[in-house]
Amino acid sequence: MSTTIQEIPEDQLTPRDVIDKVLEVKSALVRNWPFLILLPLIGFGIGYAMDSYLKTPNQYEAEVVFNLGGGQGSGPGDLAGLLGLGNAPDANIFTGDNFFYFVKSRPVIERNLMKEVDVNGTKMILANFYIDSSGIKQEDWKDRPELHNFHFASRDLAKLDIASRVILNELVQKVSKSTDISALERKSSFIQLSTSMENERLAGLWVTTLLKTVEEMYTESQTQKTRKTLSLLQHRADSLAVVLGIAEHKLARELDYSAQIYLPEAKISANKMERKSTFLQTLYYEAMGNAEKMRVSLVREAPLFTEIEGIKIPLDLKSEDKRRAKIGALAGLLIALVFTYFRTVFSPSIKVVKA
Repeated sequence: MSTTIQEIPEDQLTPRDVIDKVLEVKSALVRNWPFLILLPLIGFGIGYAMDSYLKTPNQYEAEVVFNLGGGQGSGPGDLAGLLGLGNAPDANIFTGDNFFYFVKSRPVIERNLMKEVDVNGTKMILANFYIDSSGIKQEDWKDRPELHNFHFASRDLAKLDIASRVILNELVQKVSKSTDISALERKSSFIQLSTSMENERLAGLWVTTLLKTVEEMYTESQTQKTRKTLSLLQHRADSLAVVLGIAEHKLARELDYSAQIYLPEAKISANKMERKSTFLQTLYYEAMGNAEKMRVSLVREAPLFTEIEGIKIPLDLKSEDKRRAKIGALAGLLIALVFTYFRTVFSPSIKVVKA
C-alpha cells in the first residue's frame, strides 16, 4: 500500500508559512518598539503645538429661517395703463441664486453695518459694535494699533472720508465671509440666513438686523417703478391743485362782478371760468384717484418676509477640536510602521538553510 503526498504549489502559503509570517511581523514590531512609540509622540507634540499656536476662538452660531412671499403685483391696468404702455412682464433679477447674491452684496452689507442697534440699552452703530466685539482688533488689526480706537461718527455713507471708506470695505469683506445664505432644503422654499462670530450678542444682532435690511432693500427694488409712478402722479395732482385754486379764485371774482352788473355779456366770462374750473376739478380728482391706486398697488407689490424660526437663545457654541494633534499622532504612527518595514526588509539577517 503506497502513500501519496500532495505537494503544495509554490505560489500558495501553508498554515505554517502564515504562522511564520505573523511571528516575523511580531518580532519586527518588538525590535522597533521605541520608534513605534517615539514617532507618534513627536507627531502628537507637533500637532498639539500647532493647535495651541493657531488656536481659533470659539464661535457662536446664529441662524434664522424665513420664507420670501412675492407681492401680488399691479393689476393689468394700474401701472401700464396709467403710463400708456403694454402689459409685458418685467424680468425678475431676484429669482433663483440671484437673491442669495443680493443678500451678501456690498450695498446690503454696508447698509446693515450702518444700522443703529440697541446694545444693552445703549444705541450705537452696528459697525462700531462689530469693531469692538468681533475680534478684528486682535486678528486683522494686531499690527495696526492706530485703528483700535476707531469708530464711525456718522451713519451717512456720503459723509464718510476716504480712511473711513477703506475701513468700511475691510469690514464688508470680513463679515461677508462669516455670513451664509442658502435654501433650507432642496424641496423647500424656506431660506436659512446664518453667521458665526466670537460674540454671542453680535452674532444674534447681525442676523436679525440683516434680515430687516434685506427686506427693506428688496422691497425698494421690487417697488421702484411703482414708487416713481406714484411720485409722478402726486406731483401732477399737486400741480393741478395749484392751478385749480387759481381758477376758483378767479371764478369767485367773476361771479361777484357779474352779480353787480345785469348785462348778459357780463356773465359770459363767468360761465367760461366756471367751465374751466369744473374741468380742472375733474382732472384733479382723477389724478388723486390714480395716486391712491398706486398707493394700494405699492402695498400689494411689497414682498412678505415671514420669519419661520428665529435665533436660538442661547446660541450654539462651536469649539475647535484638537484636530492637528490627532493628525500628527496618526502621521507619526504611519511613519513608524513604514520605517519598521524598510528596516526589517533591508537589515542583514542570517538565513539557515536546512539540507
